[in-house]
Amino acid sequence: MTVKRAAVLQVLRDSQGHLQPDEIYRRAKELYPGMVLATVYNNLHALCEAGLIRRIRTADGADYYDKTPTPHEHAVCTECGMMLDLELGDLHTAFSKKTDLPILSYDLIVHTVCPDCKAKQKQA
Repeated sequence: MTVKRAAVLQVLRDSQGHLQPDEIYRRAKELYPGMVLATVYNNLHALCEAGLIRRIRTADGADYYDKTPTPHEHAVCTECGMMLDLELGDLHTAFSKKTDLPILSYDLIVHTVCPDCKAKQKQA
């Protein structure tokens, strides 16, 4: 693994949430000052292909990257845009029972209001 790819992976592993490429670039540049945005995109693609990270595409076109590559669902706050992990159990089996089509993979994003925004709404 190249030094720059390792830096991109380290940024994700050190993160507390899901990051967009520009934030990964900003943090990776602190670790490796010679980093350029195109390198971040190339390495994110390679890390996804290797199964080390997961790309999450949202309806508004924004991509987020997740350090947890194993299948799980996500929730997005409609107020602040924060993405959270959800563990909803074995949905693959449930989906497979509802259709005769083979389920190769799926991405599920639930739209919600995060705890912080919910608390702000109650205070208002």
